[in-house]
Amino acid sequence: MLGQSLLNLQQEKGNICVSVIVPTHRLSPERRTDQLEVERAISKAKENLQYKYNANDTDPLIKAMDELYDTIDFNHNTDGIGIFVSPHVKHLEHFAFPVKEKVIVADNFEIRDLLYQVNYSHPYYLLFLTEKGARLFEGELNRLTEVKGTDFPKEYTDEYLYEHASRGTSYVGYAFLKDFEKDKSVMEEIRHEQFFKKVDELLNAYLVDDTPLLVTAVSKELSWFEKVSKHKKLIAATIEGNYTYNDYPDLPNHVWDKYKAFVDEKINMLIKDYKEKIGEKLGVEGLEEVWNAAKEGRGFKLLVEKDFRKPGFVDKENESKLYLHPPKILHKTLADAVDDIIETVLEKNGKVYFTDNDVLKDHHHIALITRY
Repeated sequence: MLGQSLLNLQQEKGNICVSVIVPTHRLSPERRTDQLEVERAISKAKENLQYKYNANDTDPLIKAMDELYDTIDFNHNTDGIGIFVSPHVKHLEHFAFPVKEKVIVADNFEIRDLLYQVNYSHPYYLLFLTEKGARLFEGELNRLTEVKGTDFPKEYTDEYLYEHASRGTSYVGYAFLKDFEKDKSVMEEIRHEQFFKKVDELLNAYLVDDTPLLVTAVSKELSWFEKVSKHKKLIAATIEGNYTYNDYPDLPNHVWDKYKAFVDEKINMLIKDYKEKIGEKLGVEGLEEVWNAAKEGRGFKLLVEKDFRKPGFVDKENESKLYLHPPKILHKTLADAVDDIIETVLEKNGKVYFTDNDVLKDHHHIALITRY
């Protein structure tokens, strides 16, 4: 799980940490150069290692990078690749969003892109409905894994029709079947609604803790499912289409784009919530104000633009106050004060949410909902 891997990376602070992040491409023509670009970035990291440290320290890290590189399938790229190695960590990450190239050898990992990915890494489900049945997939980012067991896949049969017709007298049953002969479309709707109602009941075991659900089907089947579903509030998006899963190899990426838009909208709602909190004296913005609140342990929900970075300065004896310009007192220079704020909020059990660039430009690119 990404969450545990991220925790491991955060705990490596103080050791030699190598972060190699490279943009890659999903489609064939563009991804032809991806392998060369990753090789070049790894070579650059190796040169930095060998320049800064001795061979006893660098040889295991170089070996770890080579081993991770050998596991990459360049025929099935995402939007970026991250290679992270240290004396205790060896981690490969595929990014489901565009990244900028970074090759960093330092005493901590470059985790901004990983944190951004965590925003979207919560599990969701995809319900795939066709006239032949229902399949369920568990999703994480742009990866879909089919659920296979006693509940799913669920095959559609005409048993729902005959179960319905058998109730009551034989005359009622005969009349029901005659209606079916007269109007097949009406009966098709009835029996599919019965089937989808059963499918919806099976979802109870999976949609716990308000797990988002995406549904794909043709238009009329989507309508039938939504008519009988008790999980409509959990439906994050619907995808209309007349196809089978095997006939749509790019479906995982299409589903991911829909799910990302759903999460982005939730973050937009969080920004609206922040604006309301300002009036309640529970919202601060700008580096200096956010720094002070975070250091005091008041950081509840941090909103920050994905690529917002800014150097800062703090008193060597007291880091509670941040300066944006070198103070006259004896001070320490921070390469990126934003990263320090992020780490502080996380260490004090706050949450961090990333937005696209310029979304928070009216709030100095960083804002914080406080606990008090």
